[in-house]
Amino acid sequence: MRDVTRSNSARGLAISLTVVLLGTASAANWTREFVDQSGTGKFSSMKIDRAGNAHLVYVVDDQPQTLKYAFWDHVLKRWFTMKVASGASFPSLALDSKQHPAISWADAGTILGCKLHYTHWDGTSWKNETVPLAAETVAFYTSLALDRNDAPSMSFYEYNGPRGSGFRVRMRVATWTGKEWEVSTVDGQNQSGKFNSLAIDSKGHLHLAYANVNAGTAGTRYGFWDGESWHVEEVDGLGHHTFQYVGYGVFIVLDKDGDPHISYLNYSNPGGVKYAFRKGGQWKVQTVDQIARVGYPDRTALALDDQRRPIVAYYDASQGTVKVAHLDGSAWLTETVDGGGCGYTPSLQIHGDTVWLSYADEANRGIKVARAPLAEFFQNRLSRAPEKAPALSDHP
Repeated sequence: MRDVTRSNSARGLAISLTVVLLGTASAANWTREFVDQSGTGKFSSMKIDRAGNAHLVYVVDDQPQTLKYAFWDHVLKRWFTMKVASGASFPSLALDSKQHPAISWADAGTILGCKLHYTHWDGTSWKNETVPLAAETVAFYTSLALDRNDAPSMSFYEYNGPRGSGFRVRMRVATWTGKEWEVSTVDGQNQSGKFNSLAIDSKGHLHLAYANVNAGTAGTRYGFWDGESWHVEEVDGLGHHTFQYVGYGVFIVLDKDGDPHISYLNYSNPGGVKYAFRKGGQWKVQTVDQIARVGYPDRTALALDDQRRPIVAYYDASQGTVKVAHLDGSAWLTETVDGGGCGYTPSLQIHGDTVWLSYADEANRGIKVARAPLAEFFQNRLSRAPEKAPALSDHP
């Protein structure tokens, strides 16, 4: 293992503010089904492969917490599930060049000895590797990205650093070089990285969205690895929203130009769902929806269609519902997909002409997947709008 600490941190913020309407869309025709009812399936991560098969990983909320993998065969139209590991938390799924699943995950809990794991399917069986970190504890969210050679990079929250070092709660990334795991510190500021999401562009550069959750420095941050060092920017945070805490539930996707798009939560009271994207070095920040209460430690989900139009999925903890919002022109339109305690830690994918959504059903102790035609989203029209369009940001 090699530890790389080069980092270039830039705290300047260039934000363009726009105003959009918030409204309710006519509901898409969602097909909902249970994947597994062996226990509540939390922290789902889903991918659709080139053939149209669905791959899903999640943690069954039992003792010990069981990491499971589910596969939906596009010909048979049915789900198959299997156990991958025990004592797991916060998995992230990627598909390699052969469309085989690979998973990053952390041991459950925050006790000394919790490790970061990389598990992949080699075509015959699951192969698990515990990353040989000097850290004493890895906890909370992990995120996985594979380069064109299937080499993994994983973002993780180093809860306790090496024994006697004094390092705690910092944002780090481990990358497989072909010979060893190279570990770099993205952000060493206290409580950076509990929520994180990693993506990789066509040039092999890493893009990372993450949260700082410290009461005095809370915010949504973005890191870019240029091959030599990390460059960090603040996207949204306390310095720009008095008494508003943002960054929970962060998720990142890249568009065709490699520009980042991020969804995340405002966990003040009342809470909200936010969306930011970067173009020409400038961040644009928007409010997607306002919700009375944010779940913990929840995550949003984000996908872009071929025209780079965003769709965001999120859990409204105050109502126990999973919602989807899409930007149609100047309006964010929202709809409820499922209710009755459904929606915690969703995952969202667009494949061909279909939107896929996975989420926990806590009331019925299971995990569900819903599907809807993509075309129905952008045919919707604004059915309700507030009398006064809300400003998207309180930045001065």
